[in-house]
Amino acid sequence: MAIFEKRENAASASTDTSDTPYNRAVLGFRNYWYPALPEHDIGGRPKRMILLGEPIAFVRRGKKVYAVQDECPHRGARMSLGKDEFPGTDTLACRFHGWTFDLRNGACVAALTDGPDSPVVGKVRIRTFPTEQRNGVVFVWMGRGAPAPLEEDIPALLLRPDASLKVRYRQVYGNWRHHAEGSAGGHFFMLHRDAIALQLHKLGQGNSSHSSELQERCPTDNRMYLLETSKDFNWEQKFGKLGFWPPTRPWRLIKPPNRRAARGTSTEVEGIKYIGISLPGYLRVRHFPKNGAVYYEWYIAINEDHYLYMQISAHFPRNIIHRAWITLWYNLWAGPMRKGHFNDQDKSMVRDNTNFEKRMGQHKPTPLYQPDLFPRMWIEMCNQYARGEGWLVTGKEAAERAKTEIPVYAGG
Repeated sequence: MAIFEKRENAASASTDTSDTPYNRAVLGFRNYWYPALPEHDIGGRPKRMILLGEPIAFVRRGKKVYAVQDECPHRGARMSLGKDEFPGTDTLACRFHGWTFDLRNGACVAALTDGPDSPVVGKVRIRTFPTEQRNGVVFVWMGRGAPAPLEEDIPALLLRPDASLKVRYRQVYGNWRHHAEGSAGGHFFMLHRDAIALQLHKLGQGNSSHSSELQERCPTDNRMYLLETSKDFNWEQKFGKLGFWPPTRPWRLIKPPNRRAARGTSTEVEGIKYIGISLPGYLRVRHFPKNGAVYYEWYIAINEDHYLYMQISAHFPRNIIHRAWITLWYNLWAGPMRKGHFNDQDKSMVRDNTNFEKRMGQHKPTPLYQPDLFPRMWIEMCNQYARGEGWLVTGKEAAERAKTEIPVYAGG
């Protein structure tokens, strides 16, 4: 594990608009691993994506998936339009002039239209992005220099060999920070009340008190999480002369897993009890999209106004029959109705938050609304602990990473 230090002058998470790490992270925090794509979506023909403002071409050679800057350093042509001119090698040729790059290190190994003795060879390098493949998902390191161990950034449950991962992703309008800020903190009982997946569920009014806790090291995966630890719960409240809310609906009979322990459903899954958010920007929820599963969703900036909504749920089948049942239930219900329709309600709010901020200027959570404790603490967490901003890698590991920094050269 890396050795870290907390930055002492980190800005507080007030509603100010000062130059803080969080306010600067319009395109996300770079020095982290991110999930990019399911392995089965990447083949021999390059696939273009934009992550954290960087155009990237993902391509498979044999069993290995590579990622390179989706711009040829010669004239900027898309490498995602490139061709495999030397089958059996780990290379990719630019479609414009045939500059050919070794995908393993980015070195230019040929300039096809200039001949075998081209002076370009060995003088030019395209940027490469380290990748790792685990449980059918391709993860990419977006920072400079040697990457941190994958296990430092990716939840341990997603890397476990016995986990069956279900992946759903799509491009969403809005800035990623609005989704992260609104991922918890009181919206559930209002926004999701009319979700198709919850029509039979009794939701209640909300929490009578609001508490959040910074868990420095989660026992499950040794990651830092901000937890929403509110425990007191109200099924119904009287709002003065307005009357009681929420109204009783006789068809809402099912209590959620964390409120029906008497029926034998544990409040914990794999030791996880509370909703939590972690850097660089992903939420963790247990019992979603199916009881017994653990769900993670990343908000990965594409540009200032769009982000990749990456949803990965970890399921733990006991045997082949249980695995088949999980897959059937996921495909027919949990995927489309929970990860789909249910979470689409969240992204619709991100759209409105983004447009509101564009029109009115920066607008942050307020202490006047008690559930905003969670997003306020999240902003504080980012300002103090984001790697490359609030975290500093120190000692021997920092020196080793600096040695392996790979320069990227333009032609000339």
